[in-house]
Amino acid sequence: MGEVNQPTTIEDRAKQTYIVTPYDLIFKAIRKEMKVNKEEIMSKKRDRKLVEARQMFCLLAREHTGESSVEIGNAINRDHATVLYSVSTMDSLIKFTKRLAIAKSYIELDLIPQLGKVNEVKICECCKQPILNE
Repeated sequence: MGEVNQPTTIEDRAKQTYIVTPYDLIFKAIRKEMKVNKEEIMSKKRDRKLVEARQMFCLLAREHTGESSVEIGNAINRDHATVLYSVSTMDSLIKFTKRLAIAKSYIELDLIPQLGKVNEVKICECCKQPILNE
């Protein structure tokens, strides 16, 4: 059996890079405003809080990325029809629900400046945390 070569220093661990995608930024903004993390959005649960966050993700991804509904669906483990339904539903809900309209506004305030500067960051192999070089 081969030997596994474990990195021993922080520099060795930081050699793995990860490109931050617009989806990651949208997940982060939704987590900050709606208090729902990425794993919950991608889960099969159907609590109102999770469904609204999932639909908000679909709407924001559709409006702020050039991705198709199939690609957006793949990001959250859903099919394209679910994405289309989510976009239309959330768009209607925002028109009539002040809470969701305000949440979308705050998410976009946080999201739009970041979308222009999608960076490459290094990820520690041990703890899987980003190492930011700002």
